[in-house]
Amino acid sequence: MRRTTMQSFSEKLIVEVSGRPLLVWGARMTGMGFLRFARRHRFEVLGFIDSDPSLCGRKVNGIPVYPPAEISVLRASNPALKIVVAVALKEDEIVSSLREMGCDASDWTLFTRYVENYYTIDIVGTCNLKCLSCAYVMDYDNVKGVMLLDDFRQVLAKILGEVDIVSHVSLYSWGEPLLHPDLDVIIGLLHDAGIAVAVSSNLSFKNERPILKMVRAAPEYLKISVSGFEPEVYDVTHSGGDIELVKANLVKLRRWMDEFGTETFVDVNYHLYRNNNGTNLKNMGDFCRNLGFNFSTSYALVMPLERVLAYCDGNPDPKTLALHDLLLVGIDEGREASKEFRNQPCRYLTNQVNIDWDRSVALCCVCFEKPNSIIADDYLTIGLEELNARKLRHPMCAKCYFYGLPAYNLGFNQKEWQRIASLKPSTDRHGG
Repeated sequence: MRRTTMQSFSEKLIVEVSGRPLLVWGARMTGMGFLRFARRHRFEVLGFIDSDPSLCGRKVNGIPVYPPAEISVLRASNPALKIVVAVALKEDEIVSSLREMGCDASDWTLFTRYVENYYTIDIVGTCNLKCLSCAYVMDYDNVKGVMLLDDFRQVLAKILGEVDIVSHVSLYSWGEPLLHPDLDVIIGLLHDAGIAVAVSSNLSFKNERPILKMVRAAPEYLKISVSGFEPEVYDVTHSGGDIELVKANLVKLRRWMDEFGTETFVDVNYHLYRNNNGTNLKNMGDFCRNLGFNFSTSYALVMPLERVLAYCDGNPDPKTLALHDLLLVGIDEGREASKEFRNQPCRYLTNQVNIDWDRSVALCCVCFEKPNSIIADDYLTIGLEELNARKLRHPMCAKCYFYGLPAYNLGFNQKEWQRIASLKPSTDRHGG
């Protein structure tokens, strides 16, 4: 049951930020979640602050994004300005920066102090592709399916009954949410509850209707995963997909978003491998930016956790060994690069609830194989406090910490990852 206090989290937050113009530090999902909360309560949000140069100068959900250096200018013209820090990591670093700018504790609010948990609901338990670095390329025996709409309603009702503020819900983990026939209805249910929505897709679909329905439902965030610009490159790592179809759908996505005035933030996330980090990377980046979409990159990782644990145990599967030849940063290299951050709390463990399509609950979002990764067979029958307690007792969690995998999965120490990657010869044409 929801905790009972003299004053709810939402009431405290409303008192703390009301009557002042707001800046939201963090233009990703937690910030988008606060923006929906702010709009619901008719707060004045002047913009986002974010240190990511790819976001600055753009609009996210219709709100301009400024670099941190602009805070002093905005404060000068808005003396009552309040800064809402809405990030899941680096809060201490941000607060330190605010102090250096002459702000004191009355000038900022930490949104995450009011958000008890972040929720992932994997509404589809299958995918139309079998990517080399993903769980679906492996021969796990997980049952496939999609979450029933009535089940989703019950899950949402339980969430709303257990916590006071839900920042956002991600409708994906391993599955392809556009395969769900009621994705638009589910997005609408979350919006009706005042919750921001994140969707991720490979966008490799011949049937355009699910894409159009999603555009009209207007989730706050849409991540599109790609790994090449040319078919001979993309086909290797996004197995079963069609990059020409993806590009055609990106063009349609832009047209439909303009037609319906949709403010969804589209982030095309490019998975970096040795075979795609030259000409393919440049061409895909240019293509996406010309459409007005954000273009980001991330180093491909071996997934899921069970696969990495087997590797660390000295029992790697053949597919993982073959994949290593394509990786810019291998498992051992990534673990070494991030080792100084191993003592930090694992955010996957401490504040995430991961609900699968069949209402079972996984230990965390990087686990996949059932039943070993399951901490509850039915989310509807287990309280939140007990779910969190079961995470702490799970043997897979202890093993993950032992090998330093939380820091590896989060990609800590990106400068070192970049250095390691720069030493790997590219097999892309005119590669980096």
